[in-house]
Order: sequence, then C-alpha cells, then structure tokens
Amino acid sequence: MLVLLVEDDTALAAQLIDFLQHENIEVDYAASVSSAKEIAAQTTKYSRYDAAILDMDLPDGNGMSLINEQILGQGVPVLFCTAATALEDKLAAFSAGALDYITKPFDLPELAVRLKLLAKKQGTQSENTFELDSLLIDFNTQIAKRGERILVLSPQQWLLLSLLTKSAPNPVSKEDILCKIWPDQDVNNNMYKSLLTRLRKNISRDSELGLLHTIKGQGLVLRKHSE
Repeated sequence: MLVLLVEDDTALAAQLIDFLQHENIEVDYAASVSSAKEIAAQTTKYSRYDAAILDMDLPDGNGMSLINEQILGQGVPVLFCTAATALEDKLAAFSAGALDYITKPFDLPELAVRLKLLAKKQGTQSENTFELDSLLIDFNTQIAKRGERILVLSPQQWLLLSLLTKSAPNPVSKEDILCKIWPDQDVNNNMYKSLLTRLRKNISRDSELGLLHTIKGQGLVLRKHSE
C-alpha cells in the first residue's frame, strides 16, 4: 500500500511514517504543496497512490489545492488530518472531494484504520463498475441502473459517464469533456449544456438525490453533494 503524506509538522510526520511503515504502508512524504506536486508528478508516472493524507494549512497554501488541481491522480481517496476543527473547514474538505477527516490530536492506530478502510473501499470498486448512492453502472455490459430503474443512455452520455466515474469524486473540466466527446469538432455551448441536461435527468428523477453537479471554476462531478 502506497500513500502520500503532506504534513508540515516534521516531528508529527516522522511519527506517522514510522507507525505506518510498521503497518506495512509505504509513505511518500512532502512538507508543502509545491513539494507534494513534484513528488506526486513523479510517482503517478509509474504508480498510483492507494490514499493520501493531507494537512489543510501548509507553508505555501492549502492541501485542498492538491485535490482541486487533480495532482494526486484520478480516484485517489483523501483523508484530511488537520488542526482545523471548524465546520466550514470540514465542509470545504468534503466538497473538494475528501472522503474522511480527522482532527489533531489523534491516535495513530485510529488514523491507520481509517486509512486502510479508505483504500479497501476504493479497491473493491472494479475499474469497469461504478456505484454511488443507488446509481450502479456496469461498463462491461453497458447497463446503468438507478435503484430498479434502467437508464437509457446515448453513446455520448456513456462516454461522459465514463469520464466522470474515472475522476470521481473529483471534477472533470469542461475543456477535457469537450476534447474527449467532440474531438476535432467545433462545439457550441448549447451542445454541451444539452448533453449535461439529458444526462442529469436520466440519472436523477423525482425524489432521487442529485448526483451530477457543476462546480464553478472546476467542471462537472459525480458525487452526493455539490458543496
């Protein structure tokens, strides 16, 4: 198991690394946002992180930027480990795409268990299937269901869903969507908006929880919450 630890408290980082190594967890360590970007860029060329532990307040920025800028790679589960205890900080972290949040001080065994659960949960999801709330997508059979309801999707909707599920819970930029769905074509905004509207209506109807969200300045995302 390989994780990225981004923590500017070097003493705490040393304790974490030593403890996690005894738990058979290999750690890449960075003390700043800029250092994390460099390390992640090198690592993700050859491998994939099973999870990431991020601090919120770092010397050169906020750990959330590593999620927002998709530095960690697609689908890497994130646990925030921070002294920030305010509700707005927690909500901001979950909105950015974090799956867990623990505040300092904390017990090392608890953090290790949370980390392993995140990685295990992520690993149980096949690359060819995706599940969120009552939405279940099987890309092998091209069957998508919301509860007992079968979704009837166009080829473009399937392609967009594939892009979104590979990136979830992180957003996909509008530019990336346009390039992948309409390569080498001049696309007007109405075509883009029409595709989003049709897919959104297919995924969520009546009282079903909305799962497809547009995040201002970031793009489109599949997750249970928009903020």
